[in-house]
Amino acid sequence: FGLSAVKERNLIWVLSRIKVAMERYPRHDDTLQIETYHNGFEKLFAKRQFIITSAKDGSRFGIGSSFWLTVDTATMRLRPPVKMLGGELNDNLDQEDFFPGLDKLTAPETLDTALRRHVYASHIDLNNHLNNTYYSGYTLDWLCAKLGRFVRFREIQINYNQAMLLNGEVEITGALLDNNGFYVEGTDIAGGKNSFQAAGSYEFCPEA
Repeated sequence: FGLSAVKERNLIWVLSRIKVAMERYPRHDDTLQIETYHNGFEKLFAKRQFIITSAKDGSRFGIGSSFWLTVDTATMRLRPPVKMLGGELNDNLDQEDFFPGLDKLTAPETLDTALRRHVYASHIDLNNHLNNTYYSGYTLDWLCAKLGRFVRFREIQINYNQAMLLNGEVEITGALLDNNGFYVEGTDIAGGKNSFQAAGSYEFCPEA
């Protein structure tokens, strides 16, 4: 049910929400092993889980849950994956569901420290959208600019609300919360619509 398989059905996968929690970070020369599995449906979403472990001893670095949509390539309308693929996917309901019910994120009343980022050709994915990994990078850029230090995520949820396209520009604002928490969002400058929201917690990077 990868890109080629769903393309034959005139569908594309679109990542809608993801949450990752890091229990510890790998060090130089560590080798990572990633296990992933589909585990059922929730509302309009197909769910996929991730476990990041050490290839050396099997100890765990982090976990993640992701919520995916299927979109009709002809109409660009949502086609619920449970209707399109539900009878064919193994639900793996005996496997752990790390973050069920990834909800909408609520913005604090006051946001500040605006950054701007341009979408270049090297940022574009196979769906001709800004690749989803850049949104976590934008969030990290905002945190480091606000705090004046290098940080890394302990936990982060990203909700992808509107795709950014080639040559688009996004304005990133946010707020620091209690207990090293944060909220960050991006706005498509041309259209004025929210592109993404991110929330979670951070820790300062250890000194080299």
